[in-house]
Amino acid sequence: MLNSIRRKFGKNKDLQSVKLPQQHDTEVMGQLGGRCVVGQKKILVVGKEEIFSRPVVDYALGFAERMGYEIVALNILPLPTDSPKLAPYCSLIREDFKNKCEESVAQFYKACKEKGIGFQHMMKTGDPEQCIKESHMEIDQIEFVICDPEVCPSIGEEVEEGVIPVFCLANA
Repeated sequence: MLNSIRRKFGKNKDLQSVKLPQQHDTEVMGQLGGRCVVGQKKILVVGKEEIFSRPVVDYALGFAERMGYEIVALNILPLPTDSPKLAPYCSLIREDFKNKCEESVAQFYKACKEKGIGFQHMMKTGDPEQCIKESHMEIDQIEFVICDPEVCPSIGEEVEEGVIPVFCLANA
């Protein structure tokens, strides 16, 4: 995935994704008015932790509206699940994260509803790049990924400021 992005942006650095030995927890949040339609084309919109930046939301809404796509919003908590020091606090951290996500995603949902765009919200815990790949495999018809440049550092360092990364993941 990232090698194709680097080729697209003209960088020749060799990039490798590292799979961390983590369990990636997935939680599909309340759908805030219904699930996306099965078989309908979708965009995976990835926020920076619990926040969806205004530019990313605006771009995703315009893209979905123009192209007839639904939106799957994904918040990722980049929390290593194999850390013995963090283990006692993981459930508290996840609960706090869930509450902040629900607050943040409410405006995104409202904007989708006003434009008649299908919407679904998910949360995952783990390595952001791996969570994006897992979401792509789990949810039918995700064709594009739109994300905050800071979500994946390996992508963010290659993108000019003010540019929102949009990419396609090949089906495996």
